Amino acid sequence: MENLDKNNVPQQAMRGRENFLKKIIKSNKALHALIYKILRCNRFVFILRNSRLNTDSLFETIAIETCSICNRKCSFCPMNQDTTPKGLMSNELFDKIIRELKEISFKGDVAFSNYGEPLLDKRIVDFTKKVKKELGNRVMFSTNGDFLTPQKFRELISAGFDIFHVSQHDSEPSKTIKDLFSKTSPQEWKYISYEIVKNDSVTLTNRGGLVEVKTYYPFYCALRHVIVRANGEVSFCCNDYYNEVKLGNIKQEKLIDIWNKPLYRQIRNEIKRGIFNLPICKRCRGILPQKS
Repeated sequence: MENLDKNNVPQQAMRGRENFLKKIIKSNKALHALIYKILRCNRFVFILRNSRLNTDSLFETIAIETCSICNRKCSFCPMNQDTTPKGLMSNELFDKIIRELKEISFKGDVAFSNYGEPLLDKRIVDFTKKVKKELGNRVMFSTNGDFLTPQKFRELISAGFDIFHVSQHDSEPSKTIKDLFSKTSPQEWKYISYEIVKNDSVTLTNRGGLVEVKTYYPFYCALRHVIVRANGEVSFCCNDYYNEVKLGNIKQEKLIDIWNKPLYRQIRNEIKRGIFNLPICKRCRGILPQKS
């Protein structure tokens, strides 16, 4: 491969959609940590940033976990110690979600990921085509890249896929990723967003107190983002791995009805104001000890 940086990652991929200032900050670990603490770990900055956010309005993005299976056991992920059964979302449940999103004229981003590895779901191409046909929304996912071959990459692009968020968890890119990068044309880099995610990453969290990581306890909550797990459960937060906060299941309820529940509204509005009353939030913030 040509044009590699010190971590054997193509500079085009590392740039992704970052602006010039972000690239300078991330290139300096000390500066990155300082800026991160100021902007992501400051309660008042968090409140100011969300002051105009209407958390009662419709969600802006949705994560649909079509696959809860992962081929890796990363130390910073709760899946490394979880033995509960994993599986795929049923076709009927996926169709119900898309149908309900169409009913409410949802225009935001659709992500096929949460905790599982989306490329382990062989239906991902068909699901992408369905979203594009029924909704026309942007489609993306986060992947470890272990199965992102050049063929699969181009197949998904042809289906209408928009953004591949690829994470490197080892000291250097996997063989599959190196192969993809070596065969990616200049026109195709626009589809790739690449980052290195390891146990000493400044952006990692303790997943609601489930894992031990070096963390700065960031105030980062996507308040207009909804997550639907493979079993139909709706999670209020990407850190709520075990669905500790019970909001509802779309097998029995409509997604929009769950989103508009008084409890869900209350949680979003409190967090917007920097109020973290839930035990999982306090563990995430380091106020309570980790969950044993």
